[in-house]
Amino acid sequence: MVAGAGIAFDNLWGDLYTVDALRTFIAFDVPPFVLKTVAEIQNRFKSLGLRASWVVPVNMHSTLKFLGEINPGRVAEIREALPRKLSRLSGFQVCLSSVGVFPNLSRPRVLWIGLKDQTGALESMQSKIEEALSGLGFPRETRPFAPHLTLGRIKSVRDKNRLRNELQSTREIEPRTFEVRSIKLYKSQLTPEGSLYTVLEEFNLKH
Repeated sequence: MVAGAGIAFDNLWGDLYTVDALRTFIAFDVPPFVLKTVAEIQNRFKSLGLRASWVVPVNMHSTLKFLGEINPGRVAEIREALPRKLSRLSGFQVCLSSVGVFPNLSRPRVLWIGLKDQTGALESMQSKIEEALSGLGFPRETRPFAPHLTLGRIKSVRDKNRLRNELQSTREIEPRTFEVRSIKLYKSQLTPEGSLYTVLEEFNLKH
C-alpha cells in the first residue's frame, strides 16, 4: 500500500510539472473608433525620437488585474468566482483622459493614456475583481488603481523637455467615450512577432 501511494504521489508531481503554465490577465477591450484617436496621439510621441517599444493599437486593452503564470486548472475557478461578484454590475461608460508617464517624468518608463468614468463604476468593478480573486489566493494589488492604455515602454529619452512639452500639449484631448459591456480573461504568449493575446473567458455585464 505504501509503495502504491508512492507511485501515485510521483505521478501527481509528474502531471504538475508537465502542465504548461498560462500567463494571464483580466482586461476590457477598447473599440476601434477610440483606438484610432489613441493611435493618432501615439504617433505624436513617436515623432519625438524616443527609444521605445510601441504597443500596436489593435493589441491595446485596459488591464484590471494581472494574474501572472497560473496552472490551466485555475481557469475554471476564475470562471466560477468572477460572475458571483460581477452579476449585479451594469455596463458603464468611460472616456479617454490625459497622457502621462510611469513612474514620473524624471524616470519615464511607460507612456500611457488614462481612462476615466464619471460614476465610479470602473473602480468599483476593479475592486470586486480583487475581492473575487483574493478569495482564490491571488495577492491583492497594493498600488492605487490607475486605469489606462499603454502606448509604449520607454527605454531612453534624448530630450526630456520635448517629452514634457508634448505631455502638456496633450492635457486636453478629444474625450472619446465608449461603453464597457464585458471583461475578459486573456492568455498572453510571447512570439517573435510580439505578444499574442487569446481570450480564455468573457464575462458580460448587465445591459
